[in-house]
Amino acid sequence: MMASNPASGSEMQISATQIPSSSPVLPTRTASETIGGTPTTVITQSFADRIMVTITQLNKFGCIYQATTSINPADPLPQHDEAGALPAPLPTTAVTKLVGTEPSPAYTALYHLYIAQLASIVKHAAPTDQRPLIVTLALKPTAQEQQDDEDDSLMSSEAERSRYMTIMNMVASCRVW
Repeated sequence: MMASNPASGSEMQISATQIPSSSPVLPTRTASETIGGTPTTVITQSFADRIMVTITQLNKFGCIYQATTSINPADPLPQHDEAGALPAPLPTTAVTKLVGTEPSPAYTALYHLYIAQLASIVKHAAPTDQRPLIVTLALKPTAQEQQDDEDDSLMSSEAERSRYMTIMNMVASCRVW
């Protein structure tokens, strides 16, 4: 493209480089699976300054959180040896809600558990990565969970354990960090 500058009498040249359409601008991975009859989508994206994980069963963002995990270089990460097992959530993970409201008070603790576990998965996979984790979480409440708002029953139900493990495995399979 040519543009002229009438004041100076010189021509300025501008060129643009086309990005190939086959490679995404942001490293992005997506996984979809039906969990307990509910379609579930996980999208992970790697930005220069943060990692974003979207987990939805409601086709929306839901609550948006930020998790940061500080690791003292003198303290190594706890070992994670069991195949198929998740690494334990790290006590140095700070979870901050940025936007949104959980479906019920019982979901507050559950959502924090999801975020802390996701931060641990990322930190164990990339121990030197210091980027904060932004997580959007929109889980579909089940009929039983809507009737029983107790934290303990929600977090200890077999259906929730199954959903939790499946989602964590989906996120781990969408590694962009």
